[in-house]
Amino acid sequence: MNIREVRTSEVEKVSQFLLKTMGDVYPFQIGEASLRDLTDMESLYINRSKATILAAFSKGEVIGTIALRPYDGRISLLKDRYDLDQTCEIIKCYVDKNARRQGVGTLLYEAIERYSNKAGYKMMYLHTHKFLPGGLSFWRKKGFVETLDEFDEWQTVHFEKEVTINKYE
Repeated sequence: MNIREVRTSEVEKVSQFLLKTMGDVYPFQIGEASLRDLTDMESLYINRSKATILAAFSKGEVIGTIALRPYDGRISLLKDRYDLDQTCEIIKCYVDKNARRQGVGTLLYEAIERYSNKAGYKMMYLHTHKFLPGGLSFWRKKGFVETLDEFDEWQTVHFEKEVTINKYE
């Protein structure tokens, strides 16, 4: 298995993996913002400062992804909670159903944590949904602290974690 930043030539393959995987786990239609993450991957993650998308490859196939970008403050329930210059958002963390429980997610997370440290972030933010397989327990095991459970129809739960400075140097 090889984990690395997604190359421009791999955008289509990674987008197809994400579309299929998200379609398998989401009980509702994928929203416009999530679809934009796939169609605008180059501008949002590959060609953007302090942002990246990583993929785990096995035998040339994508088996997992994780992405990071500056948090934009778009969630009104969290208004003014974060310093937007120092907070990143982790998104698109998915592992193929046949590769789960084999450490792929942990390796992806560790790689994105190293990236967040090198990029100079102080705080990592993410949200997940209770219906996603292993989502809540995974993030808790990685040291994320729940900050808000919306109890909404999407079962959204928000998490945060301070970036461990120089942990990887």
